[in-house]
Amino acid sequence: MHGDDVASAGVTVTTEVVSKTAELFFEMLKVAIERERSAKLTSGKESKGLSSGEVTYQRLKEGGEVTMLPSFAKEDYGVLLKKAKKMDIPVAAIQEQGKDNTLSVFFNVKDEQAINAIVQDIVRDKLKQPEQTERMITIEKDHVEAFQMACAKQDIPVNFMEAQDGVKCIFGAAYEKQLQAVVDDFQKMQTELSHTSIATLQDKRGRPKIVIEDTEQGKKLSMNFCTKAKLERVLQERLGFSESKAVQAANVLTVNLTKQQKDYYLSSSRTLEQMDYFEPHIRLENENLLTEPFSFAKMKFANEETPRLTITSGSGNFVVLSGNSLNREEAERNIRQHLKVEDAEVVTAILNKAEKLGFVEVPKQVQYKEYHIERDSQNTFTVRGGSTEVRLNLDDKLTARKQLMDSFGMTATKADKIIAKAQKQSLSRNLLDQAKRKMQSAGDTLKRKKRERGSRK
Repeated sequence: MHGDDVASAGVTVTTEVVSKTAELFFEMLKVAIERERSAKLTSGKESKGLSSGEVTYQRLKEGGEVTMLPSFAKEDYGVLLKKAKKMDIPVAAIQEQGKDNTLSVFFNVKDEQAINAIVQDIVRDKLKQPEQTERMITIEKDHVEAFQMACAKQDIPVNFMEAQDGVKCIFGAAYEKQLQAVVDDFQKMQTELSHTSIATLQDKRGRPKIVIEDTEQGKKLSMNFCTKAKLERVLQERLGFSESKAVQAANVLTVNLTKQQKDYYLSSSRTLEQMDYFEPHIRLENENLLTEPFSFAKMKFANEETPRLTITSGSGNFVVLSGNSLNREEAERNIRQHLKVEDAEVVTAILNKAEKLGFVEVPKQVQYKEYHIERDSQNTFTVRGGSTEVRLNLDDKLTARKQLMDSFGMTATKADKIIAKAQKQSLSRNLLDQAKRKMQSAGDTLKRKKRERGSRK
């Protein structure tokens, strides 16, 4: 390394890993958090946080465009977080499934230089330790993105620092053998790519197209000019390239593009390519005004069969509904819990919109519209609807709610309203009304009764 001349390349080269459209990233982040929620419920255990002081995703969103630092050593995250807090820099981290050693660290683009400095400090401190635990190799700058991706796939924490003779890849000594295997594979990949040519040409109408020729496989492809993300996907699907090989091949094309072509070529990201579709800010015709403060977004990942719907409040609370589970009661419970919404009318409006979008089942239809509610003791009440009648306990509202929902096919919101009405009823007045009805009924019986006279002799 060259002392103060060293500048981190590890942050800037990964900006494209996250969509430049911040809202898409956040919708995906919500789904990731929802998966963690579900995992906690399934296991019955609360997972331990990585560290205190991590900000929520809405805090990052408030700060502007977001980028990330992948393959960051989990053991160093505490130090990074501590330094970031001192500099008042919000950061968030996600540990991907199956990766125990590394984290993806998210932060605002405006804090990129500060994060660079923090990463450099962490690496320099390690390099100064009496017992040298860090190792370095030098790679070419245009190889960093693909090499970093290959390391991430093997769950090897790495940092990159740019020097005068190239980019330094710093890694822990414990991963030396694993990284050597990555280097060997990467060199093999470079040899394979020497048999592949990718160029931009113009068709008869003067429009640019991309021509790919792989002499080793004897294949040649021609396609309309597209984004880098799409080209990477085509190389994987049509030529069988690995993800890192496709990235490296696509990077080669960047060198010979005009500025206008390059802006378009790099305008998309792999994140967007993971989507079959993404529909943000959904609005319906004649929509209930109560849903206006909430943002609805629908999406489907390419590797999943189930679509998802995210609903986000203005304060940043959110809930994720899956097309795989349309249970209305479960959806209402999740909306109340995660969106922090208590108002029954607002909950109903959100449920109705989610129903129209196909993520909540239609409520069960009943033959009657009104219920007769009567409190008949200090802790019991009776509800009649049509030919159905149930007697419920006011001291156990959860059971009462479930009985109402099961007996009448009503929503939890409707059940809560009925319980609330029963609570407000005056017990003494009800008992007096019951007594009056009994007296009236008894009096009517006497008035209608015929006198029987004995026979005259």
